[in-house]
Formats: sequence, C-alpha cells, structure tokens
Amino acid sequence: MHRGVVAMKKLVIRFELASCIIDPSDHSLRFTAADEHASPDNSVTLQPKFIEVLAYLASRYPEVVSREEIIEHVWDGNAYVGSKALTNAIWHLRQQLNPISDEPVIETVRKSGYRLLVEPKYNPADLVDDVNVLQQVQRQVDKLTIALKRSWISIFVLCVISLMTLAYHLYRDRIEMMQTQITRLSWGGEAERFPAVSPDGKWLVFGSRSHGQSYSLYLKDLSDFNSSPKRLTSNASREARAVWSQDGTVLYFPSEDKQSGQCIINHFTVATAKTVPLARCNSYMSALDISPNGGELAYIGFDSEYDIGGLYIFKLVEAGAKPVRLSCLVDCNYRDRDLAYSHDGKWLAIARRFGNISEDIFIRNRHTGEEMRLTEGLEDIRGITWHHDNQRVVFSTETSGVRNGFIIDINSKQTHALDIKGLSYPKFLDDSDALVFERHNKEYKIVYLPTHSTVPSAPFPLLQSGFSFRNPDYSAQTKRIVYVSNITGANELWTADHNGDNRRQLTTLNQRVAYPRWSHDGKDIAFLAPDAKGEGNVIHVLNLASQSLSILASPYIDHGRLNWSYDDASIFTSTKDGLSQFYLGKPQVRLISSVAVRLAHATSDNRLLFTREDSNGLWALSLAAPDKLTMLVPSQVFKENHNWTVTDNGIFFKANSVGYQQINYWDFTLKVIEPILRLPSSSLSSFGSMSFNEHQQQLLMTLKYSDRDVMMLKHKLLN
Repeated sequence: MHRGVVAMKKLVIRFELASCIIDPSDHSLRFTAADEHASPDNSVTLQPKFIEVLAYLASRYPEVVSREEIIEHVWDGNAYVGSKALTNAIWHLRQQLNPISDEPVIETVRKSGYRLLVEPKYNPADLVDDVNVLQQVQRQVDKLTIALKRSWISIFVLCVISLMTLAYHLYRDRIEMMQTQITRLSWGGEAERFPAVSPDGKWLVFGSRSHGQSYSLYLKDLSDFNSSPKRLTSNASREARAVWSQDGTVLYFPSEDKQSGQCIINHFTVATAKTVPLARCNSYMSALDISPNGGELAYIGFDSEYDIGGLYIFKLVEAGAKPVRLSCLVDCNYRDRDLAYSHDGKWLAIARRFGNISEDIFIRNRHTGEEMRLTEGLEDIRGITWHHDNQRVVFSTETSGVRNGFIIDINSKQTHALDIKGLSYPKFLDDSDALVFERHNKEYKIVYLPTHSTVPSAPFPLLQSGFSFRNPDYSAQTKRIVYVSNITGANELWTADHNGDNRRQLTTLNQRVAYPRWSHDGKDIAFLAPDAKGEGNVIHVLNLASQSLSILASPYIDHGRLNWSYDDASIFTSTKDGLSQFYLGKPQVRLISSVAVRLAHATSDNRLLFTREDSNGLWALSLAAPDKLTMLVPSQVFKENHNWTVTDNGIFFKANSVGYQQINYWDFTLKVIEPILRLPSSSLSSFGSMSFNEHQQQLLMTLKYSDRDVMMLKHKLLN
C-alpha cells in the first residue's frame, strides 16, 4: 500500500498509546482497567481538534512535527486561530494522558515542534486498502489527461489560464509593492475617540475632552491640519460617538445628560445645530451605525422594563416610528456591544460579549434574521467596519492589553493581521480603501503608595517595563504579590516579592487570565479564565504547593470578580442570579443574595462587604442573615465599583471628580473620609483593583498610561 494512503488512514482509525485507546470517531480516550490511575468511568471525551492533533502526531511517530504543519492540517492553515488553539490542545492532551506514563507523552522540541514519545499501536486490519481500485482510478485519470492534452481545447484553456495567471500576478505584485501609509489627522493627547469622516471627505467628527472634563463632539476641517476643532455639543451633556447621514448634513449620536443621567439618540443638523431627540440609548459611548440607504439607524439601546441594553433598529423615514429590539431580552447569555452595516445593506456585523472576558463577531442577515459566527474566543473587540466588497470585515481587538487590527473573510473565515499596533474603532472612508482609526496605546504598571509617611508621597513604581502589569493582590502569609502581566505575549499569572523582585510565572495557559486573589492562608490563588468554548469564563484555583490547577464546577457561564471566604473553604462571586458561593472540592453552589454584586470582601466576623451594580455606597451583610443589607459608607461619598480594599480599621477607595481622581480613606470608627492623594483623570482604570500590604503600610494599585490620536490608514490588505 502507498505510504501516503496509510498515513491518511491513521488519522481516522483507532490506535493505542500504552494503556489508553484513542478513538477519533467519537473523540474519546478510554483507559484500560489495569491502569489504577484511570478515571472512575475509564473514559473521557475531548474536543475534536484535540483528538485531531493527537492522531496527526501518532501518524508521524517518531518524527518531530512543526507547529506550522499541525496548524496547516488541523486548522487549515489559519495561524491566527491555530497558534493559540494548538498550545491549548497540547496542554490538555498532556493533562489527560498523564495516567499512562510518569514521563511526558508529548515532547516540545525547542524551535522545531512536537513529538509523540509513546509508540502508537494500530490494528493491521484497519490499514487494509484496495490497491487495485486505486490503480484503476489512477489509470483512468492518466488516460483522460493524455486525451485532454492532445485536444485543441486544452491548448485554448491553457492560454486563458496563462493570461489570467499573468494578470493576477501583475495585480498581486502591485499590491505587494504597496507600502503601508499612516497619516495623522489630529494630535490630541489621550482623549480623541471614535473618528468618522464625512461622505465628501472634508470633515472629521470625533469625541474628545480636555483637562479631565466630560466628553463632547468636535468637528475638524481635514483640509487644514493646523485648524482647531470646533466643539459641537453642550457642556451640560456627554457625547463621544457619531455617524454621518448619507448627504453629510446630519449627525446621529447618543447624548447623556450630566444631571439626570438620561441617554438619548439625537438627530443633529450640522449647519444649524438643531437637535431632535429620537430614542433612548444605553450610554453616551453606545455604538451606532446608519444603513447605506439612510433609512434606518442601528444602535445599542436600553429596555427600561427589563433594565438591560441591547441592539435596536429605528426607522428614520417612518413618522412616529418606535425602536425594534433585535437582541435577546430574557435569560440571555450574551450582550451586544458594537455593530456595523455592510455597504450593500445585506448584513449587520455584531460584536457580542459572552461573560466578562470573552467577545466575538457575528453577522446577521437583515432579510432573514439568520446569524453566522465569524470568530471564536476573542478578548475585547474595539470596533468593526465593513470593506466595500461586502465580503470582508475589518475589526480591532485588545489581546492581553495590546490593540491591533485584523481583516476577516466572511466566507472562508480566514483572518489576517494588519499589524498596526494601537488600531481601534476603524471606519472606512466612502468610496475608498482607506480607513480612519483611533490609535490607542496604553500601558499598565503596578505602583505602591506609602500610607503612613510623614512626608506627602506620590505613588512609587513597583512593577513596570515595556509590558503591562495589573491587578495586584498581596498575601500576608507568603509576603508575595500575585498579578497579571503580558510579558510573554499573553496575560498570565505571575508573583513577585513585596519589593517587586524574584518574579515567577505561574500559568502558561496562553489565554487571558484575570483578577487573581490569594486565599487567606496563602496556599491557593483563584482567578478567572475563558471557558473551552470561549463563550464565558470559569473559576480556576491554583495550588502553589502541588502546582495543580482545578476548575470549580458551575452551572453559570459568567462569573464576576472572586473573593475567598474567611476560612478558605469557598469562593464568593457574582452570577446572573446574584451573589453566589462556590465550595472547593464540592459541586455545590449556594445563592447568598439576589443582589448583583461588583466586588465582595469576606471579614473575620462572618460578614461580606461589597459594592452593588444597582446602587452606590459600600454595603455589608451577615452570612448568617444575608437578607439584611446595611450601608457602611454613604452613597454620596462612595461611588466606586472595583478600586477599593479593606484594612483592619477602614477602607481605601478611589473617587472620581471633575479633572482628577482621588484616593480616600474611610475610618470605620470615626466614619469620616481622609483624602490621601490626587491623581490626573483616568490614572486608575474603572476595571482596576487595589490591595493593601499591612506590614509595609503600602497601598498597591494599577496605574494606566495611554495616548490617543486619529489616523488614516492605507494598507495592501485593504485593497
């Protein structure tokens, strides 16, 4: 039998690795009863891609197989998806095959690839093939080929193909020779966002703010780079994002009143500044887009009855029209966050959030309502726009703190990176392959603030470099800090001593991990990471002594920030049902309260201190009587969700004000606020965290540094 035929057969038939039987037909691993380490049911089912990787390594035993070859075979050469997925597959295979060998079953060969170390055993009967049939087919093909070569038709076809090939190569050569061109359209420090160019290409509208003030819309003349932008909206409201009407005379944008907090989609005539309210929205930064024919507006709105945002369609050409909701309304496991019409009006691209650390792109047929998923397992999507060919979508993602742009084909789902660092919220110009985008580069670093210094102090850097360091949590037992860093290219868990030295990497998941928390005894670390489908997150617990990583069983796809019970026997988090308690080593979940919680902290007196989604202030409840809620710090002075931490005598927390942020301390006994430090606006992210080193009397925080500019891009992949 031909060697190639045998190799192909090996990819789909059963084989054995020591005491484990692998069956590609049902994606299962079955351990023999002789193996004392086997799982109780002796069988486990893996993801199909995991089995394909293992079967391919087995078919090439004992050769070293490169990562590129495996990605080409298993993921059809899609390096964007395959690179991270292959690393994940190898990690899971090693974990599942541990029972058959004390040594690694799959070897990583540095700069070469992977090699299977256990010889696979195949049933010879499964490898039998009918060679005569193969030879007969081959002879028929040979005869047909000879006949075709002798015909004049083949000569004509050959000429046509040659001309087409020549034309194609000339076109590709022109594209390949094209240089990436990036042109600055504005220079506004760290504040300029959501750029959109008018249909005639003369005007740029964007959101901006100065000196820590609220966002407003600005209009800039693109014919004069040095001209000052003109402010379009009032200081009494907030605006940041707008779209143009087809004739360039009207802007549509969400506007949020500063006093009432009400958000309204407005129709704004540029020449006269006349404003007409249209519909209720979710936020002044809510996404919106206008259909190519100008007949309807799609936007992220708000349902007051169910208190939930979603995607709405508003007919601009119908008098008295009411918004129509497209998003799920009840028992939803996702949130629609961004959108863009295709230029032919057939499709609506939607950025959809699953959980709080996973997001993907879907396209919805506007006529049938059918949806198709384009991506899997992205972290944060930062803008989407359609190419003029209506077959490709350009989008931006933020992965491990770094933003970049990509273009994806909606038919093949092949994705290519634009390799433009910081590219965010792209938008094509009308009748052009150029696009405008917000270039947003940011960096996080962990700092400490001495809290009992006799001399006023600024924050001191603890962990900083050209990478990001964030979400610190200090353990008094280990005297070490756990934090998240993208120094390896992916957000992983690291630890360092209280001086920021002696750093050690704890995880190699090659995916986004978030919000680590030490157990009180310093033996375990709990954190969140995406689930296997990339549609939510799961609770991971890392034991430092054994280096074992476990996942807590949960009926939910989304979990909020974590906090340990005071006895370290369970973990508190927020789910769609409310404040929930997960027990270690038990498939048990207890619903503590229906209140939606942002962040909780367990105390030694069997209480939980927490912040809420529906109300400001710092709250407390007794675990013995969780129905009784008490406000510890008044809502007038405490409006923070995540940037707060508890000490023995009080609480440090962040407070936002006009033009600055302030670190405050609330004394439990005196019930007064002590101002500690003022920082520039946006220094502390709203999704940051704090931790307190009692021994050193240091407050640990994550500081954010960023810059934003509006740019125009011409790129060979956009042609």
